[in-house]
Amino acid sequence: MKKIDKITAIVLAVLFAAVTGANLFQPNRPTESALEQRTLAKIPAFSLTALTDGSYFSGLSSFFSDTFLGRDKLVDAAKEMDTLMGIPYDMGGEEQFALLQTGNQTQTGPDASDEEALAEAFDKLMNRTETETTADPDVPETEPAETEADETEPPETEPAETKPAETEPAETEPEETKPAETEPDETKPAETEPQETKPSQTVNAITLSRETVRLTIGSGSVVYATVDTSDGKGASVSWSISDKNIAAIAKNPGGGIDVKGVAEGECTLYCRSGDQAKAECKIVVSKVTSVTQNVDNATADFLTNGMFIYGDGVYTPAYYSESSAKYYAQTMAYYKSLFGKDVRVNVIMTPVSSMVIDNPSVQARISDQGEIQDKVAALMDKSVNFVDVYSEMYAHRDEYLFFKSDHHWTQLGAYYAYRAFAESLDMVPTELKDLNYSVINDNYSGSMYTFTKDSRVKNFKDTIESWTTKKKMTMTVTTSYGGINTYDSCITPYGNNYVSFIAGDNPYTVINVPENPQDKNILVLKDSFGNAFVPYLCEHYGNIIVVDVRYTDMNVYEHLKDYGLTDIVFVNNVQAALSTTWSKMYLKAVGVE
Repeated sequence: MKKIDKITAIVLAVLFAAVTGANLFQPNRPTESALEQRTLAKIPAFSLTALTDGSYFSGLSSFFSDTFLGRDKLVDAAKEMDTLMGIPYDMGGEEQFALLQTGNQTQTGPDASDEEALAEAFDKLMNRTETETTADPDVPETEPAETEADETEPPETEPAETKPAETEPAETEPEETKPAETEPDETKPAETEPQETKPSQTVNAITLSRETVRLTIGSGSVVYATVDTSDGKGASVSWSISDKNIAAIAKNPGGGIDVKGVAEGECTLYCRSGDQAKAECKIVVSKVTSVTQNVDNATADFLTNGMFIYGDGVYTPAYYSESSAKYYAQTMAYYKSLFGKDVRVNVIMTPVSSMVIDNPSVQARISDQGEIQDKVAALMDKSVNFVDVYSEMYAHRDEYLFFKSDHHWTQLGAYYAYRAFAESLDMVPTELKDLNYSVINDNYSGSMYTFTKDSRVKNFKDTIESWTTKKKMTMTVTTSYGGINTYDSCITPYGNNYVSFIAGDNPYTVINVPENPQDKNILVLKDSFGNAFVPYLCEHYGNIIVVDVRYTDMNVYEHLKDYGLTDIVFVNNVQAALSTTWSKMYLKAVGVE
């Protein structure tokens, strides 16, 4: 080997060792990517299970890749190179906007043959669902065998009084009486009439509202008891749990008992009326493990051109595709047919930022989002609640509804969508003044520079404001890497950016608000616009489950069909709603490929 080759090899080896060492032992590893607006991977927790199934080393690889020295600069340089070569760049994990060139254009959807195929597939799908629902009603799971109380039951909790479901008489404690005793008279027998005794109440049976409750860590539900007594009156009952480390119980103010998942496992909830009657409910608590680490960007049908700068902000136009809109509407109808009549399906199609522009010369070159909403609403099945958020937001278009340096709406914009949603369900929306207010960041620079690569956008700044409930709550987040993080707020301190709302985009998040009814549960299926919307739901729902279908392979229907959902709400910006990509992801999430 030539001397110059040896020197080159040594220099390269030294450089490689230096870079490797610097990356392994860097003191202040980044936790956020300002460029990609996301939380970086954390070092995985070590366990024998993770070691044997390979997930530990996979997590380590993701951790070191995400926290590589100078990573943001390298990614930025790669994007610049792609732009020079004419390659459209997609941000992993964020919404990919299919943005139009100037002019009022309509995005082309599937061709006529594709549309016919989709319609035929949906007809078969809906018919299949109807048949299956009629032919195979839900069969209650077998109750666990009853065990002796003195061997398995822990000390009982404070009795929680319950009322019979139908008659609801005033509750009385069972009363025992004894016949009156008289002293014998030795001289003259006492002639007394026999004293009447009040009959003792007998509890014949206790029936619980649920035989099995399935929870995820951090979520809760409520179980009610109906008591059958000999006198038709109510009776006191007491509740206990076989393992408080798996599930915790608390007396529900409206009767019954609140059950909250604490850790993965199974336990038994007992309800007793003395030694006269007992009922059991099986509690199953699980954690979400079916998560994927990466987004398949190849499935996205969004491009990163067509944004326009107007004044001191970057704006996003919208588009309409009738075939894509039909696909979205049919997907919503399928969810309604699948989850049944007791679950309301709601749709919030959020506008994008160009809706606030009043300049006629600019309006002439972009689509009218009010008209788009009306067209989509007309396609929705009558069983689906399509919420008119556009009218409420348009009435406040002079307010700070969208960021100027980021593609998302502000939480103020999300508030007006929440008002429309709450009123559509006859709920009273909470006023902003009655919520906790804070400023997360008053010098925020968002995602638009990454999308546009226009030097002017570097100077655009925003303020991130937040409004949150005053009620106590817990938020349990399952991350893309399988970790579980718990918070006592919907706002997290990640990077002081849009990721602060519900800790950003994650596979599975559950928020429990003990003060709200624990049998009022909502599932949120969303893109990242939904993140700023979710905190307002804490005003009304006991349990809020948030699923981002981009990050999980779980079957949403199988996982939640027995949970006791009262509502499902889809929150998508207009571009995601009018993308067959999102509709296909939603169908895949309930087992339809």
